[in-house]
Amino acid sequence: MPETTSIEIKKNVEDGVITAISVDTTTFDDGGKRVDGGVFSQLRQFGRHPVNFVISEVVLNEIHRHLAASISVKKERFSRDMSEACEFVEYNMAELAELRGRLDSLPSAEELCTKKLKLFLDESAASVLSADDFVAVSDILRLYFTSQPPFQADNPKKSEFPDAIALLSLEQWATNNDTEIVVVSRDSDWAGFCAESKKLHLVRDLATALSLFQSTEEIVEGMVERLRAALSDESSEIFAAVRRTIENFDWHGHTSVEANSQFEYEEEEIHADISRCCFVDDSENIKITEICDDSVSVVFTLRVDGVVTVYYSFRKWDGIDREYLPMGSGSPSIDFSLNVSIVLNMPIKTGDLSDLEWDVEPDALHVDFDDIEPDWMSGRE
Repeated sequence: MPETTSIEIKKNVEDGVITAISVDTTTFDDGGKRVDGGVFSQLRQFGRHPVNFVISEVVLNEIHRHLAASISVKKERFSRDMSEACEFVEYNMAELAELRGRLDSLPSAEELCTKKLKLFLDESAASVLSADDFVAVSDILRLYFTSQPPFQADNPKKSEFPDAIALLSLEQWATNNDTEIVVVSRDSDWAGFCAESKKLHLVRDLATALSLFQSTEEIVEGMVERLRAALSDESSEIFAAVRRTIENFDWHGHTSVEANSQFEYEEEEIHADISRCCFVDDSENIKITEICDDSVSVVFTLRVDGVVTVYYSFRKWDGIDREYLPMGSGSPSIDFSLNVSIVLNMPIKTGDLSDLEWDVEPDALHVDFDDIEPDWMSGRE
């Protein structure tokens, strides 16, 4: 069955054939693993929207796990960065202990995660689909033993059982409610299942999916065209402000690094220097994702080129003295090129493009340095 086009989906939404939207875990991860900001949080609009937001409990549990891990990492980084910052501002030990005490008194990552997810689900009026209510074991086994999506024909894996449960839950919910669902995912297994389903229509990114549920008016269309003109002019104040935001972005949490070394090493800092930032002006680049009473949200993409530098400290174990010996530091660099999505909120009342709020959501940056060593070994000062 051919994949439903955006034009067909838009018409089915307008005709009331499609009345629901759902997401998978990759959509949450692509949105920065956040439910209180960025494009993923805009799913909250369906709490006041005639369209339903439905989500499988399997996907929700995965999102919970990913969000809790992300919060935990951020808390650990904050504690470490706080200690390093205190060295520069000359805080005394008592003040540092007080700060650490305040950090320790915060709820656990698990508690923060549960609270954030509950608020998000309440505000989006999400319908959480329990597997017990929508999935028969016989249906899962049929897909597995016949190697149908989401199980791969050449290598069906047990790890795809959660995908099967989630997708069958969505399909059965749509059947029970005599409707169809927009499913947001870039997972090939989900794509394969949706391609065979009469109830599920795949859209590969959330910004595009949200845009299909918006009805635009002349004032909004005019704002979008003024924004397009400003982004196409690299000398404009808006473009300059967005570029500064990207240049000041904390790339640490969005960068994965692979490296090998003869020494033990620790990653101290990641810094990106942006050399080029470009708006690709095509009709699909600015997507309206939410229209409220007083504002409109859009998502657009910039192509960003630059150099990423990772700062390392090296050490080696001295088996005689039974201690680690510092072996210096290193800072290898490598060129990169990726897309950065900007989630922009514009006030409708004034239509003033200088009064904007935005979030930055870059694609994940992966770098591989192969072998790394202290600067002194490679002759750098």
